[in-house]
Amino acid sequence: MKENRSSSKKRVALTAPLAVGAAMLLVGCFSPMSGGGPRNTAQIPISATPIVTTNVRQSMEQFQGKVVILDFWATWCGPCRSEIPGFIALQNEYRDQGLEVVGVSIDPIAPQGGGAAAVEPFMKKFGVNYTIMMIQGQSAMAGYDVSQGIPTTYLVDRTGKITKTYVGSRSKTLFEQDLKQLL
Repeated sequence: MKENRSSSKKRVALTAPLAVGAAMLLVGCFSPMSGGGPRNTAQIPISATPIVTTNVRQSMEQFQGKVVILDFWATWCGPCRSEIPGFIALQNEYRDQGLEVVGVSIDPIAPQGGGAAAVEPFMKKFGVNYTIMMIQGQSAMAGYDVSQGIPTTYLVDRTGKITKTYVGSRSKTLFEQDLKQLL
């Protein structure tokens, strides 16, 4: 009996950090604003294939000189899904003024959902018209903190400097108000 208790304690000690990490990642996905199914966007995606990246910061260099909304999200996250129609609209309205919306899917490393295979069909279903990156591992997010939950979104100026950080779902109006100051 003593051995069983000892091995149970060891198992709990080993799995507890994983459970805490998963809970922290999911915090944003249990907000009152969850939901957000597909909306009629009538827009054709710029690419129906996500870009696989091992380093988000390095991948962001291609957007130097543009204002970027950088959103860390997942297909199974309700609050993340609720922001997508706003990002689609912002991309349509401000692309010509130098805005790039970039979504970074954490699906490949998340224990929920359909993993990497879920991202491309999701992009097509929702009519995503902006760049989607998929991370290959947690180290790909170096320099970006998503420990408080997803969605976590960064507003990046034309020099590559992060000017604002948003944790949790936000309205299109708020993003628009903040990005107009940078365009």
